[in-house]
Amino acid sequence: MPSNIISLSAELASRQDEPALTPKQEITVELRNHYSQQTRLRRACRSHQVAYKLRVREYIEITECIEHQEEKLLRA
Repeated sequence: MPSNIISLSAELASRQDEPALTPKQEITVELRNHYSQQTRLRRACRSHQVAYKLRVREYIEITECIEHQEEKLLRA
């Protein structure tokens, strides 16, 4: 006597669980994916913007420090 679990497993394995989507549903899924990608890219741009601003500030500080030290060397 075959086991019900084995039969069920075989039945589930033989199924193709790919429901057919209507064109409207396909467009909706694509739209949601694009929204999530847009959000991800927006966050990435903002984080890069913040990092860029910090690097520019550091660059300006170091440049000012170099200029100040060069002036000291010229005076001495």
